[in-house]
Amino acid sequence: MEVHHHSHKPKKWKEYISEFFMLFMAVFAGFLAESYLDYRTERHKEHDYLTSLVSDLKIDTADIGFKVGNMGDVINDGRNLSEYVYQENWMNKYADSIYILSERMHSSETTLQYADGTINQLKNAGGFRLIKSYEITEKIKEYTKGQDRIKDHEQAVNSRFAELINERSDLIYNKVYTYKGTMLVGKLEIGLKKERLDSIYKKTGCKFLSNNQTDFVKFSNSTITLVGSMYVYREMAKLQKIKATELIKLIEKNIE
Repeated sequence: MEVHHHSHKPKKWKEYISEFFMLFMAVFAGFLAESYLDYRTERHKEHDYLTSLVSDLKIDTADIGFKVGNMGDVINDGRNLSEYVYQENWMNKYADSIYILSERMHSSETTLQYADGTINQLKNAGGFRLIKSYEITEKIKEYTKGQDRIKDHEQAVNSRFAELINERSDLIYNKVYTYKGTMLVGKLEIGLKKERLDSIYKKTGCKFLSNNQTDFVKFSNSTITLVGSMYVYREMAKLQKIKATELIKLIEKNIE
């Protein structure tokens, strides 16, 4: 049986170039499609991060606003309280006020609490690389630095609060108060069981555990020290709220 061999014409160099070009374009198009998909995925993640951060910052501003009001109350109550012990016949004249003011200071919630879930994700999951706006990234970093500074100052405030509470425990009777409302909604109303305080006075001749003027002067000094720390704390909190508000506006403008 005769075998016929088919002859193939050799390809021209232009055909090789054409095939190479077609293959290159197919690979390049696939690369572009994959890059675009990655880009869109990252943009969606960026949008989700920023939207979540705005939500957290709005929680922060609400908390800061509430706590700044309480800090102002502590400052005012502390200033008034520290002055009473220098007045004439203050143990009888201002005893009720000293009881109320000292308990109000003690009961005021002033510690700032941050909704920092999104910021922690940005730090721990490398999310900062997804945020394209340099200005937003820098504002976030500035905000977190502010948080750290405030937390450091909180230690001094809490330490002075603890000292004041210890001194107060040696001066007043604790079981003379009445409470109405809650600190979570509105203000906690603090009153006095005057009949109990009057009963203590009839038995002891004094409405306090101590009638030593020096003890109360020391208490006044500690109160003023706390007021000073609280004033700085309040100003730092106000500045932090401004930073949060500016960051919210910047992000919302960016993700419109």
